[in-house]
Amino acid sequence: MSEKSGHYLEYLDKEMGIMGVLSTFCLAVPSLFFERVATADPKAMGHDFLASLWSSGLWFLIWGSALMFGSAACFYRQRSRLAWYYGQIALELSLPGYTGRTVDEWLKKADSWDSWIPYQCGFWMCVSAVCEWGLAMLSVYVCEVEQWGSIAALVVVALLCGWLVLIRRNSIKFKDRERLPYFES
Repeated sequence: MSEKSGHYLEYLDKEMGIMGVLSTFCLAVPSLFFERVATADPKAMGHDFLASLWSSGLWFLIWGSALMFGSAACFYRQRSRLAWYYGQIALELSLPGYTGRTVDEWLKKADSWDSWIPYQCGFWMCVSAVCEWGLAMLSVYVCEVEQWGSIAALVVVALLCGWLVLIRRNSIKFKDRERLPYFES
């Protein structure tokens, strides 16, 4: 195994671990929040705030949670993709010529912009979810946010969709132009 391949396999292994942590986090946060709200003691200090948050920011909470679950799916998809590249590189190192691509081709493919689209989508969905939850908390104190809540929630989602389309378009535009001098022979 060449040194550059070994280092890159270590890097992919670390990235797979990070994607696992991110996907778990994105599943746990909304689940924990809804569990805490549902089981809140009426005599607890924060119960009034949680009740206000639930009544005024419900749509924000729903959209934010849906975005966070979508983010978890994207991070898991990225983890699966990295594991597949890891396996293909390891297979090519073990049985040269078996996959029909060289190790350098696999390394370039694993590091290409196109390979990281699920991560980009997951990251921006997570950012949008945090915006939705921020709007939910703001709706407790600013009645205009509550009145325009469904529109504001949809604006955040529409901006996210536009951004994701732009990311996808750029990945297609630059897909064949990537040159990584580190891997050049």
